[in-house]
Amino acid sequence: MKDNNNKPDTKESAPELFSGTYEYYAKYRPGIPEEVINIIVKHFDVKPTDRALDIGCGTGQVVLAMEGKCGEMVCLDSDSEMLEWAKKATKDSRIKLTWINRGSQDLGRIKEEIGTFKVATICRAFHWMDQRQVLKDLDNLIDKNGGIAIFGDGSFWTGQEKWQKTVKKIVQKYLGKERHAGTGKFKQSDELWEDIITRSSLKFVKAQQVSVVRNWNIESIIGYLFSTSFAAPNLFGNRVHAFERDVKDTLLSINPKGVFQENAVWHMVLGSKKPR
Repeated sequence: MKDNNNKPDTKESAPELFSGTYEYYAKYRPGIPEEVINIIVKHFDVKPTDRALDIGCGTGQVVLAMEGKCGEMVCLDSDSEMLEWAKKATKDSRIKLTWINRGSQDLGRIKEEIGTFKVATICRAFHWMDQRQVLKDLDNLIDKNGGIAIFGDGSFWTGQEKWQKTVKKIVQKYLGKERHAGTGKFKQSDELWEDIITRSSLKFVKAQQVSVVRNWNIESIIGYLFSTSFAAPNLFGNRVHAFERDVKDTLLSINPKGVFQENAVWHMVLGSKKPR
């Protein structure tokens, strides 16, 4: 998988990258399909008593999807505001949860504090990380029978539906041709995640895809855009309302009912220490 294997050409921290997106992120990011989680659980034989580490947890989507699948989760994010939204979203979870305001770059420093895990999950976040260092640090954090699950579903920027391409052009009309990462820019990398993981201790790799059909309306499309680092509301300045109107009017010209379908694909890369 390499569609999302980009690195931001920016020195901004995660809080700056996602400033102003949190409420939109929690409300409009699509949830993780049960089929995706079931593949992870089955592949690594995750039991209700096992521990999981979620790196770059955002607003808690993985925790919500893992409900009933494991007994304990340690969730890391360098953005304290993201963690506050995650705590709200998962307040009814029966999983034992520990929230740590640290980034992936801190894994080596906190390994004694957090212990070991059956599985580490990274959802929609691996492209923000120093990937080789993360995999190196995980060597001491993953059980000998465990592994890592990296998974994501692309974005409107990479989407192939006609309406998604149209929305992307509107974003570019206001913010320029290059994809933003906050106020910085994304830098494309052509190396497959599978190849990077194969060179780590989690070298037994399996790649899998899960297709899903999602329905969107104008509110959720705009809400999703405002949840991203490439179309965060603050990037538009005083033109944010003009952008909203532009998206709404353009989408209604494509479909006056304001309903749009997406054929999305979840890309999964599973790496383990032993053959599975």
